[in-house]
Amino acid sequence: MAVSAWKSWLARGAVVVAVAVVALSLDKLWSYANTDNAQVVEQSDIVAVANAACARMREATAEAAVATSATISKRVGAINAQNDAVTEMVATIRRLVPADELSADQPADEWLDDWGRLVRERDAYARALAAGKPTPLALPVVDGRGLESRLNDVGLNCRVPLVMLAP
Repeated sequence: MAVSAWKSWLARGAVVVAVAVVALSLDKLWSYANTDNAQVVEQSDIVAVANAACARMREATAEAAVATSATISKRVGAINAQNDAVTEMVATIRRLVPADELSADQPADEWLDDWGRLVRERDAYARALAAGKPTPLALPVVDGRGLESRLNDVGLNCRVPLVMLAP
């Protein structure tokens, strides 16, 4: 009887340990599943609004595109029109998505700020082009990553249009 009682208590202890391990594993799994990936925009509201606004921006930038052999005034006009399309995209997203939702999905605010960086770099290029002193468009590196990569790699269907990288 003593050996049988000992086995019974050992079995109960094993069940308690197994339940604790499963509970701890599920808790860790739940935490992992609900952790914000700092590299990817994940909230469905932000994704839907950003993808729609980005599609409009891509259409507008394509419509405004001119050949690199066009006159300087036409090229500067195209750059400005494309920059306006990006500015409108960012404004639309900020208007339609509450600020607390944008800040809750870590890369969303940074991504929008990065589009502003792109517009500023292109604006500087357009001013230099208009002044007759064009220099190649050089996109900055932010936190060790190139601006184009930061814009393209956030899990959205919103890549930088090629016409914006070679104005």
